[in-house]
Amino acid sequence: MELTTIILVSAFLVLVSLWFTLRKKHPNSLPGPAGLPIVGYLPFLTSKPYKKFAKLAKRYGPVYKVRLGGIDVVILTDYNSIKEAFASDAFMGRPTDSPFEFSEGSIRTGAFTDMAWRDQRRFALRMLRDLGFGKTKMEEHLKDEILELLERMDQLEGSPTKMSDILAPSMSNNIASLLFGRRLKYNDPRRIKLDKMISDVGKIAGSTIWQMFFPLINSILKKLQIGNNGKLTRANREVKKYIEDELVEHEKSLDVNNIRDFMDCYLLEIQKKANDPTTAFQRDVLIDLCGAFFGGGSETVRISVDWLLLICAHFPEVQRKIFSEIQEVLGHDRFPSRADHVNMPYTEAVILEMNRWKTIIPLNLMRYTLQDTELNGYFIPKHTNVLSVVWAVHNDQKLWGTDVEEFKPERFLSEDGKKVLKPDFYIPFSIGKRQCPGKALAEVEVFLYIAAILQRFEVSMPPGKKADLEGELGAGLQPKRQGILFKRRS
Repeated sequence: MELTTIILVSAFLVLVSLWFTLRKKHPNSLPGPAGLPIVGYLPFLTSKPYKKFAKLAKRYGPVYKVRLGGIDVVILTDYNSIKEAFASDAFMGRPTDSPFEFSEGSIRTGAFTDMAWRDQRRFALRMLRDLGFGKTKMEEHLKDEILELLERMDQLEGSPTKMSDILAPSMSNNIASLLFGRRLKYNDPRRIKLDKMISDVGKIAGSTIWQMFFPLINSILKKLQIGNNGKLTRANREVKKYIEDELVEHEKSLDVNNIRDFMDCYLLEIQKKANDPTTAFQRDVLIDLCGAFFGGGSETVRISVDWLLLICAHFPEVQRKIFSEIQEVLGHDRFPSRADHVNMPYTEAVILEMNRWKTIIPLNLMRYTLQDTELNGYFIPKHTNVLSVVWAVHNDQKLWGTDVEEFKPERFLSEDGKKVLKPDFYIPFSIGKRQCPGKALAEVEVFLYIAAILQRFEVSMPPGKKADLEGELGAGLQPKRQGILFKRRS
């Protein structure tokens, strides 16, 4: 019996392999590397798939196809192809097989995976703008948060500190202020619980992401709730329960004459569209949207500030130049504002270069074609997964020069160093119609955090230690956990 099973499985694998090899291809189908039966090219990707994808482009061109597990994925590795694709509605979908669980309302209306995302995005950007998103009102929220962070850093002065531990709660509080209209103190049990839930979802989702490449296995594991699938479901439910509790409180106290936050804005929009059976503005979509804000809006900013402080500790001359601008523009006492970045071009250039050099999101979120289309002369069928490699664009020697591996803020400055030059192919927030909607807030946050921290503290590595600048791919490309020292400036 055992031998018969082995023979049948072996025959099946051979047939599958022959089918992939001999199946009829479209005359304009994409080139790409051959993989193994069942698993495709997954075993060859290494722990830095973005580098592997960039290397494959040298052989197959900037647009090619690779089979990952049981699905074909189109890989985009150059600026022009990504720009052209992401300007087209054909590339605007998201795969339905995601480790993040959406509500029935989100799935039914296609609020995140289909073209209904456009209405959600337009509304979100308009409301965030009305709420002072990226302006003075939001800066006041950020100031309160940063001042508390600085107090905690005072307490840790002289002790090697892993910055992610104190940055994570600060960043999640910023999102809470935006969504719920209030921040929570650092030691508030609700805030501690929220941070743990967000962290758990990110870690567990990362461990199950491979399943999206095996649709049949994915559906079985999700249905049976085996292993990390069960843990992820429970973690997602906890986050949604937290948001649901906030939502209930907002529904009870909603006042059309006193709009407090994003949740209030969305609740009013639900009321306006209550008689429209096709609308994606629904209660459970709001809960999913808030979860997405926390997941995408807190981790990327935390990683950015973490990298910048590590870079300043590793490159003392970079830190000295930033502090020189701080002294000239802010002095010792005035808290920074976003408007100051115009007069601090070197500080701004350091932030831009960090985003290029490390490319925190090296692989863009997966896209999904909504119709048959073409790109670079190649036919791409409907329901195809598409992955853009932002890291490849940010490390393209044709765009940035042969010194792409160096940290060089001057590449974003004019010759006299007084003006910031930001080329079109600088795309850390992606590009096109689904560009990150939180871009404006992220830019404000990162600038204010770095300017305020370096105004008060000098950062350095502990004696005898050297900064490890090799990133680890998790929720984003983040620095390895390592302690840095803070010294209060006189």
